[in-house]
Amino acid sequence: MEFCPKCGKLLIPDRRDEKTYLICKSCGFEKLASESKGYKIVQTVEEGKRRKTLIVEEPTKIVKKRKEEERELMADYYELFLENYEEGVEEESTSEETEFE
Repeated sequence: MEFCPKCGKLLIPDRRDEKTYLICKSCGFEKLASESKGYKIVQTVEEGKRRKTLIVEEPTKIVKKRKEEERELMADYYELFLENYEEGVEEESTSEETEFE
């Protein structure tokens, strides 16, 4: 097992013209392998199969609907907060009035 002198990545064996080359898939460095005993290419995997990225997105209608629902919930919570806050202020003011009397 050898590493690329340029970038430090693992050199991958590749057989061309009955010779084995060590190639860096990152920077493209190539060198002829000194011994081909320890290198065995089992299966070549295509680039498309190796690197697939799945991107999942929600449909825009669902996102808009969810945002509207979230706004409605936030408005309800805000109203409840204000009601509770006003009740707390009223209780404090009535308890202060009874203390001063």
